[in-house]
Amino acid sequence: MAAYSSGLAVRGVYPFGSVPRATNDLRHQYVPFHTRLWDLLHGNAQGDLLFNWQSGYGVGFLGDFFTYLTNPFSLLTGLLPRQQAELSVYLVSLCSMGLAAALMTVYLGRLRPGSPWLRALLSVGYAVCGWGVAEGTVVPMWTWGLVAIPMLGIAADWCLAGRRWVLGSLLVALCWFANFYTAAMATAATALVFLVRLLLADMDRRARGRALWRAATMTGTGLLLAAPAVLVCAFANRRAQPTELYVVGVDTDPLTFLSMLIPGTHPVRVATPNVYAGVLVLLLVLTLPFQSKVRGRERLAWFSLMLLTGVSFVLTPTAELWQGGALPHGAPFRESFVLSGMMTMAAWICLAHMPRPRALLGGAGLLALLVAVTYDLPPVNEHALTGVLTGGAVTTALLLFYARGLRRPARIGVMLLLAVSVFAGTVYCVYGDSVANDPRRRGPVRAQTMTERGKNVHQALSAHENWPATRADAGSGLFVTNNDAMLVGGQGGAYYSSYVSVETARGLRGLGLGQAMGGRHLWPADDPVLRALLGIGTVLEPVGETGVTVRTLPAPPLVTLRAPGSDQAHGAPEGSVWARRQAALGARIYTVPTLAHAGGKAAPAPAAGPGFALTKARGDGPENWTVFTGRCTPGARAFLHAPDLYATARAEDTGRLAELVGRPPVVSAPVKELGTAGADGRFTFSLRTPKDGQVLPTGALGCLDQAAFDAAVAGLKAGGATHVTVGGHRVEARLPKGSTGTAVLATTASPGWSCSVDGGPARAPDSYQGLIGVPLGSGGAGRLECSYAPEGLRTGLAGTGAGLLLIAAVLAGTRRRAARRA
Repeated sequence: MAAYSSGLAVRGVYPFGSVPRATNDLRHQYVPFHTRLWDLLHGNAQGDLLFNWQSGYGVGFLGDFFTYLTNPFSLLTGLLPRQQAELSVYLVSLCSMGLAAALMTVYLGRLRPGSPWLRALLSVGYAVCGWGVAEGTVVPMWTWGLVAIPMLGIAADWCLAGRRWVLGSLLVALCWFANFYTAAMATAATALVFLVRLLLADMDRRARGRALWRAATMTGTGLLLAAPAVLVCAFANRRAQPTELYVVGVDTDPLTFLSMLIPGTHPVRVATPNVYAGVLVLLLVLTLPFQSKVRGRERLAWFSLMLLTGVSFVLTPTAELWQGGALPHGAPFRESFVLSGMMTMAAWICLAHMPRPRALLGGAGLLALLVAVTYDLPPVNEHALTGVLTGGAVTTALLLFYARGLRRPARIGVMLLLAVSVFAGTVYCVYGDSVANDPRRRGPVRAQTMTERGKNVHQALSAHENWPATRADAGSGLFVTNNDAMLVGGQGGAYYSSYVSVETARGLRGLGLGQAMGGRHLWPADDPVLRALLGIGTVLEPVGETGVTVRTLPAPPLVTLRAPGSDQAHGAPEGSVWARRQAALGARIYTVPTLAHAGGKAAPAPAAGPGFALTKARGDGPENWTVFTGRCTPGARAFLHAPDLYATARAEDTGRLAELVGRPPVVSAPVKELGTAGADGRFTFSLRTPKDGQVLPTGALGCLDQAAFDAAVAGLKAGGATHVTVGGHRVEARLPKGSTGTAVLATTASPGWSCSVDGGPARAPDSYQGLIGVPLGSGGAGRLECSYAPEGLRTGLAGTGAGLLLIAAVLAGTRRRAARRA
């Protein structure tokens, strides 16, 4: 822990300075989750463990909780002030590293008895391995994977010894509950190590069978105990918006992979497994082939295990197995830490028998050869090269002295020097990683999450909140990270999660909301119609560098009514965003003019479908803009919706610019306002794109009749719910007596909701243009109740109950046998 912190302190990285870890440091993305945890622990959250009203205009939360917040060290968040949430995220990584090093020190002693001080030095290299520094600390909940490897290894060792089955089951459950994602990888790795140990153990066939049975039942019982976390996340993942269209491949050049064994290396341009575990570990792993004190079959078994594990990372079928069945849309080698753990175990097998000088020199020779063949590869930066050459020479010399059988004072002296070497090398690697990740080498540094403006936004939203009558949304232009809506408060739309459901992503995209990461990152609503549909009554706008101003909107309540048959396109082209919005609002508010090419670059209709193909711009001159025109109602507000278009739009009369950032399938651009139609109704705009293959859809322009829109909103307010009560995951609304048609709840129709009318039976609601719609029938209704329960929770709790019964039965049986023996 001291070595990791010292490396950051030398560089001045947070919390020891103002340098962020990276330009798009994802760690800040998880700070808002921890502020929500703080709110939950202190009773200030809007929602509860099951549902989150602060993000994505209402989303399930239990899957996020199990994925991002169940590391036991996350509870430290509640002990610190809310504004120190970023420090608590740092402590999650730091404490997980410390616990991982401690447990690995214990576990290595189970593999082979020997000096605890030497085991501890190897464990430092493991806990601050390349994956932990470059990936684990950026996504802090993953660092529990470093803990899970030795913790599960200790449980597996008890299976070999035939004892502590109950405690082992509880350790399995803890690992899976704390972070099921990395626990699944750690469990697979532990199973492989267990099989190697089982094959090498001096046991007969029956004893091996008993050990396998204990391991299988222990793992199964632990999974039963952790079933709520496993099943809730599994169902959420199955329902999540898919991202397979833009995953990163796992093909890796063999030499590049080998170069990542060198401490301090960092992937450049192409993703590569971060597997280094310190100079001491690497030297001893390379010494193992020459270590004649270790049986040949044991050396072969460990090297085969490491080789096959490494190869499995870069083959798509086996890589998908490590990742739970599908490659992720981010870092593709998230399982790299398991190889670092196996290398640490193999290094201890070598060191526990104290290699002879000839073997150490052989390992040093292989290390020199590795450096010679990889020194000019992109991951091997000058920093890493200096560290491995210096550290390799010093470590080899110290081990040679130690291997000579020195007297105790001299041996202690060498041990202290070796500890200094490991500490310095670890500090050097952490410092080097922060240099490689320094955002100032790539562009301007973005502000960190807990900014002065963030505090002002939080205060403004708290002061002007009218929840649950209407929503308060910070709006666009104020956020630094994807989840800042949880940080600043309100009931906004900014949200990123791996569990954004298909229904939420596609429903909001169909209404014109902007999205990124293939639909897993939702943006705040930024136009008046979508804000009205979602019941947003308060928005903020930036002023200067840190200030904000509050704007109040005429928003309908959270629950509104639609007359039978009002969900029609009302004249807009079927399937367009304008048609869906008018159907959702129940009124005609748009006209959709026919666009005509009016000048600039040629824009013929493409063969792929209706629309205008845009020519890539070659500069900023007028000839690089393509002009279009359409006829609206005089004075109508003109909006553009081209979700797949990457271009700059400009209103010809005012010069107003709007950036369209569509990049299918990753980014979907939102509806953008361009200006106002003139007295003759004509609206002219131009487009310029820096890319080939860009197409403007023919129905992209929508003209909003402000008077019709105001009348529609006023009608929804007048006829909507007279009183709305929102609990943690429940909504109750009193409706005007005799209400008919459909009650619409302004949140997406994601799985898990059930609603009842006037105390009747609860049923799953309908999707009303992506929002929750509840048919009221023709008899007239006066009360609506809806509640949310995540899929898999009930089954998971039943699994936990079954696991507890199994443990109780085992304890009772053990006690009974002990009584009989007595």
